[in-house]
Amino acid sequence: MITKISASDMHTSLQSKTKAIKSLSKNNIQNTTKLSGGVDFANSIKAQKLSFKGNEKPLTELEKSFILQEEIRIPNILDINEPVHISRNQMPEGKTKLNAAGINLEKYQENGKDVYKITNDFNDTLFVGKFDRSQPLPVIIYKQGKYMPEITLKDDSLNGKKIKMFAGSRIQGKNFELIMPGDYEPIPDKDRHHIAPNLSFTGHIYTSVLNKEPRTKYAFDKWYNSDLPSQTIKGDYADEMAGYDPNIVLLMGGFGERFKNITRDKENKPSAKLPTNDNYRIMATTLNLAASAGVLGQGEKDSINYLSQAHQITGENVYNVKKYTDDGGAIAEGLLRDIIRNDKDTIILNGDIFTNADISRVYHALKTLPDAGLVIPYYPVDSTRARALGLLGIEKDENGNTQIREFIEKSPYTTNIPKPGDFAQAGDFDKAMDMYNKVQTARVPGEKERFLANPGLYFMSKEMAKILMIQGVVNPKETGLGKNVMPKIVEMANNGQILDAKGNPLKVYTVPLEAKGGKSAVWEDIGTAEMYLRVIKDVAAQTAAHGTSSENKYYGMPEFVLKDFQKNTDMQTGIVYGSDESRNAMNNFKQKYEAYTAYGNIFVTID
Repeated sequence: MITKISASDMHTSLQSKTKAIKSLSKNNIQNTTKLSGGVDFANSIKAQKLSFKGNEKPLTELEKSFILQEEIRIPNILDINEPVHISRNQMPEGKTKLNAAGINLEKYQENGKDVYKITNDFNDTLFVGKFDRSQPLPVIIYKQGKYMPEITLKDDSLNGKKIKMFAGSRIQGKNFELIMPGDYEPIPDKDRHHIAPNLSFTGHIYTSVLNKEPRTKYAFDKWYNSDLPSQTIKGDYADEMAGYDPNIVLLMGGFGERFKNITRDKENKPSAKLPTNDNYRIMATTLNLAASAGVLGQGEKDSINYLSQAHQITGENVYNVKKYTDDGGAIAEGLLRDIIRNDKDTIILNGDIFTNADISRVYHALKTLPDAGLVIPYYPVDSTRARALGLLGIEKDENGNTQIREFIEKSPYTTNIPKPGDFAQAGDFDKAMDMYNKVQTARVPGEKERFLANPGLYFMSKEMAKILMIQGVVNPKETGLGKNVMPKIVEMANNGQILDAKGNPLKVYTVPLEAKGGKSAVWEDIGTAEMYLRVIKDVAAQTAAHGTSSENKYYGMPEFVLKDFQKNTDMQTGIVYGSDESRNAMNNFKQKYEAYTAYGNIFVTID
C-alpha cells in the first residue's frame, strides 16, 4: 500500500532551517573564479550577522515595481538607466523574506561598454554584465527570492528555452560578457567525480506548504501508468518486504520556494522534471524506492491514496484532511482516522531526494532486530554539512546493535566548540555546550570529521504506531517529524515507556543507509537549483567513469537515468541541458552571438 501526502509534509521545519542558515552564515566564505586570461574575480561573503547597510531612502516607484509576491525580479537589466538600491530593511511589510541581503544595481562605462553590476549590502558581487549597446543583445532577467540569485537569458534563437546562470558561471559573446561569481572547476578527466560549487550569496531559507496538488497527482499517475516501475532494480529483501506489504507514506507537498529557479510556477519540487524521460521527475526517485522494495507495482494489490490538505483534487482515493503548517500533521491525522492503515508497518519517505538506497535492507532490520519499534537509517556526512541536518546520537546495546540515544535537530556545533566569549549570558553558553556534547554522540565511530545524519526516512512497526496513538504521541497538533515526534519517541523508548503487548520495551535503532548488495548508498536532498545541477553533474561523471556497472556509486538507479544525465551534461563546460532540444537551442544562441565561451553552473531549461 502506498499513501501520498500531497501538502505540508516537508522534511524540514521553518524554524530549524532558519537556525541552520544562521549558523552557516557565521562563517566567512571566500569564493574565487578564474576567468580567461588568468584574471581572478574575488568574491567575499561576510554575512556574520543579519545587519544591513543599504540605502535608507524610500524606494522609488521603479524599485517597488520589481518586488513581486514570491521574488524580486528585474525584467530586463538593460532597460535600467538609474541606480537600484533595495535593502532588506526597505522592503514593504510582509515582503522582507524576499530579500535577506539587499540588491544594489549600478551602471557605468568601462572601455566603451556599458557595465551593469549587482551587489548586495555586504558588497558581495552577485552579477557583472558588460555590453556593447549598439548591437543586438538577449534579454537579461535578474531574479532573487527565497532561493539563490539567478540570471535568465531569453532570446528568439532559443526557441522558447531559457538559459539560467547561477553562482560560478560565465558566458561571453561578441558584444557582451556575463559573470555570476563563485567557484567552478570543470571535470578534467574520468577520475574526477564531483563538482561542488560554492555559492556567491547567503541568506535565509524559508519553507511553505499546500501547493500544486493537481500537478503532483498528475506526475505521480504518469509515472505509475508508464513502464518505469518495471525498470527498477529489485531490492535485496524485496520479497520479504512485499510479503508484509507495509504502508509507504510519501511526503510530496510544499511550495519548494528554494527550488523556484527550476520549477517556476508550473509545478512543485517533487513533480519537477529531471533531464531524462518525461515521466521521470524528482519524485520518481522515491517512487523507485517503493517499487524496488516490492511494495509498488502495477497490480490490484496497490492502493494509492491521496491525503489532500489544499482540497484541490478529487477522486475515489482522495481524502481531505486539515491544513497543517508543519510536516507530519497529515500523517498523524491519516493514522488516527485509519486512512493510513493501523494494522501495517509504516514507512515514511521524502519525495524530493535523490538516492540509490535499498530500503528493503532497512525494513529487514526493522523485522529482525530485537524488539525494534522504529528504525531510522543514518547517512555519514562531514562536519560542515552536519550542521544543516538532523543527527543521530548512538550507543551500542548489550548485543552490539546500534540504538539511537539522541535525536538532534540541526545543531550549529559539530567539531567547532562553543566559546564563552560568544555568549552574553553564562546560561546560553551552558546550553550550547550541552548541545555540543550531544552532537559528539553522533560521530561516525572511529572518525573525527564525520557524523551520522538523519536522511528523513522512518521505518515504524505497527506495534509502535498503535502504542503511540494510544499514548497521544501521534498528535496532529505536534506535527514536526524532526522537531516533535521523533525526538519524543527516542526519549520515551530510552526511558522504557513504550511497551508492547507482552510488556517488552520497544527500541529505536539505526543502521547504515545502503544500496543493493550492502554498498554505501548515495543520498542527496535536491533542495536548490545548485544541488539539482550538482547531482546531475556528479551522476554524469560517475557514469562516464564506470558506465552503469556496480562500480558506479549511483548503481541501483534506473540505467536510462544514469545515461541521460551523462548525455545531457557537457563534462568540460559544466553546462546541463534539459533535453536534446535544449542543446540545439544553446547552439543556436552561441552562433547568433558568437558566444563560444560558456561554462559553469548553467542550465538550459527543459520547457
